[in-house]
Amino acid sequence: MKIATDLWHRRGYDIAGELKLIKDAGFDGVEFTFSEANENTPVVSDRGYLRIEHAVDDARLLHKAAVDVGLEVHSVRSGLLWRYPLTSPDPGIRERAVEIIMRELEACSILGATALLIVPGVVNENIPYDEAYRLSQESLRRVVRRAEDLGVTLAIENVCSNFLLSPLEFARFIDELGSPVVGAYLDIGNVMDCRLGYPQHWVRVLGGRVKRVHIKDYSVSLRGIVDLFNGDVDWRAVMRELRGINYNGYLTAELHPFNMAYELYFRQLAERMRMLINL
Repeated sequence: MKIATDLWHRRGYDIAGELKLIKDAGFDGVEFTFSEANENTPVVSDRGYLRIEHAVDDARLLHKAAVDVGLEVHSVRSGLLWRYPLTSPDPGIRERAVEIIMRELEACSILGATALLIVPGVVNENIPYDEAYRLSQESLRRVVRRAEDLGVTLAIENVCSNFLLSPLEFARFIDELGSPVVGAYLDIGNVMDCRLGYPQHWVRVLGGRVKRVHIKDYSVSLRGIVDLFNGDVDWRAVMRELRGINYNGYLTAELHPFNMAYELYFRQLAERMRMLINL
């Protein structure tokens, strides 16, 4: 397995330097994030996000920066699908979501990223569960062919959105889309944070559908996400199940760094992730 981290860019700092810091800390790869230009990101270097309106240009810039320091851009996150959910009853919002995914797929191709994190949708008092299920699949079917053409996996993440609440349902949802480029981005911490059982059970049920893994810990007493090894995730059981499904992909830390001692944080995080692999 390989280790990666999300880029947590500090405003005013040089992205190339921060990517080198991540590489020097011992990481193999990095995961970037998409945003909208109106989210106070006048240039890509402001927060390190790819602007969806300038996806191609920003992807070229960040790809060069990563290649220059020897980091693989293995995946990209899209928080924009929270703002434009695939399950929205508003067809205009769903259309915007599909457009966003299409742009992100093109950027992934430029970055060399082989996975795009997908938030599958949201269920709330205005979006019935059965309708959410149908609309999400309907929207995703519109982008599957392009993902296949570009060789980018649509990696659906388990998130706290009242949707796809068990590994059995999650597996069925993926299988019904009927494409080898649709899989799971399994977030270990989210399983416990969303009160969805035990992450090792999700690994076991999802099996080969697991294409990427997000690493973060969860504290039962604090009722929240904490740094790796500071919580209650049974990491030995998780790693045993990952090896049991022959998972050899990336483990990506999705943890916010210290406000100070940035370099120290990433060195320690990389060391803990190497320890995790060896459990």
